[in-house]
Amino acid sequence: MGRWTFGVRVVFVVGCVLAGAGMPTAGADPDAQSRPLGCVPEIGTLQIIPPLPGLFLPLPSIKGPSEFDDLPVAPAGLEFPPSVELRDTTQGFNDVVEVVLREGALYARPRGSAGPWRAVATPGCLAGQIVAMSLNNNMLVAADANGWIYSLDNLLSGPLLWNWTYSYGAPIWLWPGDRVAAADTTAQTWAISHRMSTSFDDAEGNRHPTTAGLVELVSLTGDGSRIVYQDPWLPPDRSYEIGGPLDGRFISNSLSVSGSVTFVMNRYGDMYTRKYDLDMAGANHIPGRYTWQEQGRKPSAPNQLVERFDPQYAAISLPAQDWIAQPKIPGEITGRISVHDSGPLVENRELRVEGRRDGVTGYWFKDLAAADWQFTATNQPLQQQILSANPNLDQSSLTLAPESELSFRGALPTGWTLAVDHFDWAQTKHAVTLTSPTGHAYPIALYTTDELRLLPRGEGLDQNPRGLEGALDLRPADPRNPDNAELARFIDSTLNGQQIYEVKVEATESHLVLDPLGSVLDRT
Repeated sequence: MGRWTFGVRVVFVVGCVLAGAGMPTAGADPDAQSRPLGCVPEIGTLQIIPPLPGLFLPLPSIKGPSEFDDLPVAPAGLEFPPSVELRDTTQGFNDVVEVVLREGALYARPRGSAGPWRAVATPGCLAGQIVAMSLNNNMLVAADANGWIYSLDNLLSGPLLWNWTYSYGAPIWLWPGDRVAAADTTAQTWAISHRMSTSFDDAEGNRHPTTAGLVELVSLTGDGSRIVYQDPWLPPDRSYEIGGPLDGRFISNSLSVSGSVTFVMNRYGDMYTRKYDLDMAGANHIPGRYTWQEQGRKPSAPNQLVERFDPQYAAISLPAQDWIAQPKIPGEITGRISVHDSGPLVENRELRVEGRRDGVTGYWFKDLAAADWQFTATNQPLQQQILSANPNLDQSSLTLAPESELSFRGALPTGWTLAVDHFDWAQTKHAVTLTSPTGHAYPIALYTTDELRLLPRGEGLDQNPRGLEGALDLRPADPRNPDNAELARFIDSTLNGQQIYEVKVEATESHLVLDPLGSVLDRT
C-alpha cells in the first residue's frame, strides 16, 4: 500500500491499535516458532522514509561501490555463480547489487562486477538461519525455517545504508512480525514485490502516475490456485488475494513477482502474467480515484495527487486488467521463472525462464508484451529438472482446480432475479444471470474488488461479512437491442438508466447482499 499523508497515517494507526489491543510483541513467547528472532531490529528506514520514487528513494550511496569493500569476503569453499540472472528464493538482483544465499547467510557484490562475494551484515541471531530470500528493487526479504520474514531496506543504495527490521503489517509496518503465506518457504512459490515505477496503464489504456510506491509479499497457497498477497500496511492476515487465471482454477507450480507484475507457471509450462496490487485493484481510495463507468480517453495527470482530486484527468478504470496468457516457449524449460523491472513503467518488465536450447543451458527471455522468446546461453548447471511436457500448445486446462461450490440466487424488489454460479470472491469478474418476470434470462457481469480493511479477518468467505466494491454491467445483454425492450425499461426504472450500475456487496458463505438494490442472494 502506498504511503501517503501524515493525517492518513494517524487515522490508520488509531484504527489498527484500537482493533489490535493486546497484539503480540516480539520475544513475549519463548517458543521460537511463535515469534520472529528477537535480535533483529523492530524499526528501520522502512517505517521512517516514505517510498516515493524520485523524491526519497533510492537514497544516495554514501561512498559508492567502495562500500562493498568494507564487507567481509565470503569464506573459501563456497560456490557462487559467475553472475545472477534469475530471481528466486536463493538469489536475486537489482540495478545495483546481486545477492545469493549460501548455508543460511547472504552474500553480495556490485551488479555486473567480477569482484569477490562478500557477507551481508546480518543480526547475530539471524546469521546462518536464513532458508530463503527474495529481492526486488529496493528491498530484500529473508525467511527463517519457521517462515518468519525479515526485511532488508535500501538495496538500491550502498551497504552502509542497508538495515534490517522484523516488523511487517499494520499499523504502518509496525506489526511485530509476519510469516510467508506459502506452505514451503524454500520453494519458488513466493516473492517480494516493490513497485517503484513512475506510472502504469489501466485496463482501458489510460496512463496513471504512481508517486507512492508499494510493497507486497505474494504467495501461492493451497493447491496453487490461490494467490495471497501481504501488504505491510494492511492487517497481518491472509485475507487479500489476487484472483488467479482461468476464473481462479489455474494451478500454478511456480511464481515470481516484480513491481506489481505477477508471473506464474503450471507443470506444463503454461504461463500467465498480471499487473495487480491493492492500488490497481480499486479499493485504496486514499491515493487513488477510480471509476467503473466508461470515461473515454482523458489526459493523464502530472502526478498522483493531482489525479486524485482533479476530475479533468483520467481516473483509474475498473475492473483491473485481467491475466494475460504468455506464449509457450519453443524449447526445453524448467519451472524456474523470473521477472524483473527493465524500465521506469510498470509495463517495463522482462520475463525469464531457465532452460536449454540445442544442449546448451541458459534462460529464455522476452519483454512482458513481446510475442517471441529469445535465448541467452549461460552454460551453468540447471537448478531444476526439465519439464517433461512442454509442447507448443496450451495445456492450462489439464490441471484445473474444482469450480467454487458457492452459487447464489435472489429476487429484486421489482420481481427480477439474479443468479451467480460458482462464485469466487477473489475474482474480478463474475458471470451473472438476470431473469425478468416473464422468464427471459439475460447474461450480465458483476465486477468486484476487495474493500480496504483496518481489521484482520479470516481467509476466503465465512459468516463474517466480507465487503466488496463493484458494479453490475448490463452491456453484455445488449439492452439497446429492440428485442430487449423489457431490459431497457428495467435499467431506466431500477438502475437509474445506468448500464453500469455501481453496488456494494456483502459476501458470506451463505448469502450475497447487493446495495443499493436491496437484493439478498441466498446460497443454493
